[in-house]
Parts: sequence; structure tokens; C-alpha cells
Amino acid sequence: MQDVPEFAQMQSAIFPFMGSLLFIILHIYVYKALLKSLSTKPFVRLVWKIFTIINALHCIAYLFLRDNANVPQVYYFLLSLCLGITFFFVMAALMYQICSLFIMTLRTKSARSRWRHRVKVGIFCLSLVMLVFATYNGTKKPDIIQHSLEIEGLSTPLKAVVLSDIHIGGLMEQSKTRQIVEMTNALNADVIFLVGDIVDAKLEDVKNSVDELKNLQATQGVFYVLGNHEYFHDVENILEKLESLGFHILINQNYVLDNTINIAGIADFMGWRVGYLEPNIEQTFEGVDSALPTILLSHQPKVIHYLTPPYDKVSLVVSGHTHGGQIFPFSLAMLLQQPYISGLHTLENLSKTQVYVSQGAGFWGPPMRIGSEREITLLELLPPK
Repeated sequence: MQDVPEFAQMQSAIFPFMGSLLFIILHIYVYKALLKSLSTKPFVRLVWKIFTIINALHCIAYLFLRDNANVPQVYYFLLSLCLGITFFFVMAALMYQICSLFIMTLRTKSARSRWRHRVKVGIFCLSLVMLVFATYNGTKKPDIIQHSLEIEGLSTPLKAVVLSDIHIGGLMEQSKTRQIVEMTNALNADVIFLVGDIVDAKLEDVKNSVDELKNLQATQGVFYVLGNHEYFHDVENILEKLESLGFHILINQNYVLDNTINIAGIADFMGWRVGYLEPNIEQTFEGVDSALPTILLSHQPKVIHYLTPPYDKVSLVVSGHTHGGQIFPFSLAMLLQQPYISGLHTLENLSKTQVYVSQGAGFWGPPMRIGSEREITLLELLPPK
């Protein structure tokens, strides 16, 4: 059985080395632009230099150990935390340099020197506060988000729970997966939509965590579509495992649910990059029952750009991928790639297609969130009034 497409293998091998170079550059920048001048005392500067080197080495270690199932959870958490520390200190250094442009307008040298120190210390302290809050916000249990949507052509109400971006593997181990399953089951769903990046490791390394998903309860079934991260692991084994749990695997396919609604699912756009399990919009809607409303499951919300005639008769698109930006201001960069980063939206097309983008039930990289929340979503789909 094919494990990982050749392109994905190559990218996984190159990524740690490219990432290591980037982290070295970022840590040099943080030390010179922020940490070095927090104090003029040689001992304090030495402490910051040692801290910078240790943090950089931990970030590099994360890149090489992130897929190693033998790394203890405590150490893996520490490695992940170092990624977040780097992010916040880079943001702090950038913020200080922006403030410096205004400080340069002060008349006297002593005033400029005094305000540079004050601003730098203030921004540094703020970054520490944000670091603590982000870690708390990223590791607390997911929020339950509820929306009621009217679906044109729907004859009976339908309760759908959306789970996205759990990223089973690393810090998302068995107990956290079990928590998500229990919270989901408490919502008494008719259907559950797993919209990608559910598994983010080799199946053999996270088998017990994935087995927790078999306890998901929905009266009319669980539906799954690929995310981009599944492509970097043994995707075929992951698909086979999820299918053995009784899930409906939708790879460019559609399914009629109880003569009430079409549920279509498209493969992720990563398939085009790796040349394997590629998305196919025509195949996704082939034979779809045009007399019924249609829900499209797609990991990435940018699928809406492909909903052109005759594939624009979609009532609802359900996506994930963005994590709601996970850590602001990364969300601003996400908007360069995706049309939406979270929440409910309506397209200006003839079908008035509604789009829901989940912020995800887990996280990727550092266990942190700023400006976003882990979520489990309950969509109450209703016939029009």
C-alpha cells in the first residue's frame, strides 16, 4: 500500500533544514533588535544570549522530532512552547522598531534614549503577558459554537456538528481526542462533518488516539474529507482506518442523506501539489440529485472560487484549515490565501451559498491562540420559514 507520495516525502525531508535556517535568522534578529539592549549589564546580556541560543536549538529540535512518537509529552510541549516564544518575541522586536521611528522625532538625545528603553521594556513585558494568555487560550477545552441556518429546499431539520483541524499527533494525544469526542456526542448530532486535518501523524504512532473517534455518535453518520496534513503521512492507511470506523469517506464524491440533502466532499488542494488524490470538482458533483439542497465539505474555504456554473448550486460550504488565524496577526497573512478565516458568510451568487469556516478543535505548532478559539460547531439546518 502506498504510504506517502514522493513529493510529500521530499518536502517533509527538506522542511526541517529550511525551517532551521529561518529560526537561526529570526533568533539573531530578536537578540540584536530586542533582547540585547534590555540591559547594559554584561551578565544580563549573557543570560539573554544563552536564552536565545537554547530557544533556537529547541525550535530546531521541534522540526526534527515533530513526527517522532517516542518524544515525551512534557518535552514535546516545551519544544512547541519555544515556537510560540519565538513568534511573540519577533512581533515584539518588529513593534519596537516601528515605535523607534516615532521616538526619532524627539529633540534631545537623552529623551530618545530614555523613551527607547521605556518602550522596549514595555513591549517586552506585554509580549510575556500575551505569551501566557495565548498558552492558556490554546490549551483550554474547545468552545461550543452554535448557528441556525435556513437551507432552501430542506424538508426536515438537521443537526450537524463540524469538527476540523484536530491534528491528532504531538500534543493532541488520546485524552484530548477523547475530550473532543465526548463534547461532540453531548450535542446529539444527526450528522458529524470531519472536514480535514483530523490526523497529523503516521497512523501507527497515533492509533490509540484515532481509535477514540470510533466513539463519535451521530444518528445518520459521520462524513470525512481530506485535509492537507493527511497527505504528509500514510494517507492511504489513514483513509482505510477511518473507513473501518464506519465513516463515509468522500473523495470527490457525493452522498444522498435520507432523500433529504446531498452531502458532497472534495479532496484537498494539496492533492494537486503532490500529484495524488487530486481534487476534482466535476467528479465531486457527478450524479448529484439536483432536486435536493447540497452541502459541500471542503477542507479549504477557497473552494468557493471553483463554484462556477454548473457547480454553483450549493446551499452550504463547510470548511476549516485556517484555525481562525490561530495567532494574531498571522490571521492577516491567512487572508492573502483564503477568502475567509472563520465564521459564517454568504456568497453573492444566485444560490446565496452560505459558507461556514471552523476555527478548528485543535492547534498546529505552538499550543497557543490569540484572536481565535478552539471550537466544536453545531449547525442547526432548518427548512426556510
